[in-house]
Amino acid sequence: MQFAPRRKWNLLIESSTKDGFFLESLDLYSSLLKSGCHGDHLTFTFVVKACAQLASLWSGRKVQSHVILLGFQSDVFVQTSLLDMYSKCSFLSEARQMFDEMPSKSVVSWNSMISAYAKEFQIDESFRHFNEMRSCCFIPSSSTCVSLVSGCSGSTSALQQGKSVHCFGTKLGFHSDLRLSNSILGMYVRFNLIHDAISLFDSMKERSAITYTTIFGGYAKLGDCFMVLNLFNQIRLKQIGLDAIVFVNLISSCALLGRLLIASSVLSLLIRNGFDCKPNVAAAVVNMLAKCGDIFSARKFFDSVTNKDVLLWTSMIGGYVHADLSRTALDLFEDMISTDLPPNKITIITILSACAAIGSLSAAEQIIEHIDAYGFQSDLQTQTSLIHMYCKCGSLERAEEIFNALSRKDLAAWSSMINCYAFNGKGEESLALFKEMLKDKSIKPDAVVFTDVLSACNHCGLVKEGLKCFTSMQLQYGIEPSKEHYSCMVDLLSRAGYIDSSLEFIGQVPVQLRSQLWSPFLSALRACNGALGENILPSKWEVEGESTGNHVLLAGISASLGKWKDARDFRMSIDKRGLRKEAGWSRTELYS
Repeated sequence: MQFAPRRKWNLLIESSTKDGFFLESLDLYSSLLKSGCHGDHLTFTFVVKACAQLASLWSGRKVQSHVILLGFQSDVFVQTSLLDMYSKCSFLSEARQMFDEMPSKSVVSWNSMISAYAKEFQIDESFRHFNEMRSCCFIPSSSTCVSLVSGCSGSTSALQQGKSVHCFGTKLGFHSDLRLSNSILGMYVRFNLIHDAISLFDSMKERSAITYTTIFGGYAKLGDCFMVLNLFNQIRLKQIGLDAIVFVNLISSCALLGRLLIASSVLSLLIRNGFDCKPNVAAAVVNMLAKCGDIFSARKFFDSVTNKDVLLWTSMIGGYVHADLSRTALDLFEDMISTDLPPNKITIITILSACAAIGSLSAAEQIIEHIDAYGFQSDLQTQTSLIHMYCKCGSLERAEEIFNALSRKDLAAWSSMINCYAFNGKGEESLALFKEMLKDKSIKPDAVVFTDVLSACNHCGLVKEGLKCFTSMQLQYGIEPSKEHYSCMVDLLSRAGYIDSSLEFIGQVPVQLRSQLWSPFLSALRACNGALGENILPSKWEVEGESTGNHVLLAGISASLGKWKDARDFRMSIDKRGLRKEAGWSRTELYS
């Protein structure tokens, strides 16, 4: 073999590179040199491509020295391969220098340079080179469009540029190109334009495993759990290879669906395909079982994994928090620390939510020691979680101290502090902080902030301010009211004594949400002790739904109005429907 002519060496190197055996390509090149032969332009093209695929800059530069030594540095194919190698190794300046020094450029070399900028998300530069390429009379290929689309991420302008590439590709007849269609599909999913992605998917005549995996992730992001399950069945029927990404999306959908029977079936399939031990999949399984209400099985699966990473520990801790077992979550966190495995930011945020759930300042102080030890004290998300935790623990002063010390405040930080004031009955301070936030034009309030503000108005009886916020939320910020917003408004009007207005407001709420708004109204009505008369409770009220509290309130109101038969019927309906009134409880933390 060592005496084989160069042509034979080139065929071997070309074959191994095309088949994806890149290390073998480098070994063959080394054997070629040892045999006393040297490479030519074909040899260097494929060897440099192997270096690019391995992202081996050291090997690439070594081969480049041989290129210069043997005088092949002016060959356009070799130059393009070197350009691509520097691009894939993320050495943009060297790639640009190589591109500028090329005496003649091809479509492939232009594509490599465009791809290099796109890979670094320098989208404006990639489009500038694209326009320059066209001005030099080069006709872009489908690969050009794929490179451009791959860099479109993160901003509205990038999305618009990506859409323009979609139109341009269609104009050039690339609409049937599978690689381009998959890239555009991925872009739409990244930007949460799931309906656009679905439309493109439906129009594709040819589909690959990547196509199905991408749209599968799109449906999962949309939260369309039944469509995810339906598409998963299609993937299996078409015998498309299943990978960890498909299973993670499937598991996430099952967690949202919350159906244990489906979750158990997915877990069985997961084990049968051998994906249950993969770290990201194992963490998703624990989360799924916990969200489906089977914390025992979640812990059993957690214990079965030999090598537990931080994702798995965090998922199990989060599962206990979700199951209202915050003390157990704190114990498990201490177990994790004892293994010398450092927590990540999500672990810290999750365990802080456990402290908030039980209102334990003593437990929180121990967690803060870990925050300082692992260097999370300056992280904005961690600080925001601390504000929330101190709010729930009743330490308003400490929450204010952390908030005021923040060098940069995002929407979540503002929202957390606004909620903190509202939770502690300081409605005016909450409104004042909300108005201060609106002065920062880079911050756009969302539905959560308005829930906090309306809650603050509710707690303090600020009817006028509450109505103003509710109106501006819709008209000025285009936010569609949710159940929480409607509930705050009903409670606000009812507590303030505007019973007729509250009843009229409920009548204007979408029908599917009305049944969830009677509790605050009935609570306020109960406080009136029947002073509003008998005709306030006729059959207009179709409140006989799922809420035990509504039945109890209706029974009490009926009794106060002297309607003893109605009161008895409401009490009896609780037993007939198998409803159960949950006992109230409170917690006090004792200090030794």
